[in-house]
Amino acid sequence: MVKAKRVSSSDTSLLDPASPEWDQVGAVELPLQPTPLGSQPSLYVQAKWIEKPYGVTQHVSVRAAHNGERLYFRLSWADDTKNDFIRDTDQFADAAAVLFPVNGAAPLQSMGTSEAAVNAWYWRSDLEEPFSVTAQGIGTTKRTQDPELAAKGAYGDGAWSMVIRRRLAHAADASFSHSQGRVNLMAGASELVGFAVWQGANQERGGLKAITPDWLALEIEA
Repeated sequence: MVKAKRVSSSDTSLLDPASPEWDQVGAVELPLQPTPLGSQPSLYVQAKWIEKPYGVTQHVSVRAAHNGERLYFRLSWADDTKNDFIRDTDQFADAAAVLFPVNGAAPLQSMGTSEAAVNAWYWRSDLEEPFSVTAQGIGTTKRTQDPELAAKGAYGDGAWSMVIRRRLAHAADASFSHSQGRVNLMAGASELVGFAVWQGANQERGGLKAITPDWLALEIEA
């Protein structure tokens, strides 16, 4: 289970992955596994990677907190190389995502179905802003800009640390709607969450990633 602790810290402090404010929030170590090769949308990718390892990140450390206005996730994972600049077509950037089922029945490994979507907060190390990603099955991902999302990453000592956050919803806030493909997250709620990491040095992108095997319980402290 991942528990988002309520704290009194500012947005500036919590958005900084190196902030000492995060010391008051407990971490949970989560195992990751490669997404199934059969779930890759391209037969070319399936054939090319059949004997090549991918989804090589084995664990991610997660802390979660909120200050009554915004919900924050701090992710940390080992990475021998910092890949935050794409110089050629065969190079890829390190990335990570926090995923939610828009419908509780949405399967994580296939990124949802046509009836049950998945929403992800996606950070990539070479981009200035994170994206909101929606998907309704393999090969259906769509990226959109979300002004409520913000993220900041830092690399050092062979590891990435990244914080991504979005504004919490309130009961009377009609702008937060599952029908828009985005999750409605409120303080005091029980939700589901998953996590994914891409290693750019290993040419991981799209469906080639390490991911939590299934949804985890997310408790957002009231």
